[in-house]
Amino acid sequence: MVLNNEKMSKSTGNFLTLADCIDQFGVDATRMTLADAGDGLDDANFASEVANSMILKLTTFEKWIQDNLKAIIPSGSVDFKEAKAQKDLWDTILENSINGSI
Repeated sequence: MVLNNEKMSKSTGNFLTLADCIDQFGVDATRMTLADAGDGLDDANFASEVANSMILKLTTFEKWIQDNLKAIIPSGSVDFKEAKAQKDLWDTILENSINGSI
């Protein structure tokens, strides 16, 4: 794996563990950056600037969701427990697909 376009090496200090990535960028931004790191035959490149841009995108997306929920539900309190308890066909299909991949 490559970190910021440089080969990772403990001796040069160019090294990040998964735990370090999660501490520095958060779980979701780390996942998205790893997914964007490359899928060809070249080494995957974990780029810090991509991780930082993912944080911005996720924050913007979260604000958009909150703003739209406020427009739909003026009280601002949303309880997803009931919705999570009810599965529809697509939830079951997605869950089966994920379990099959695992």
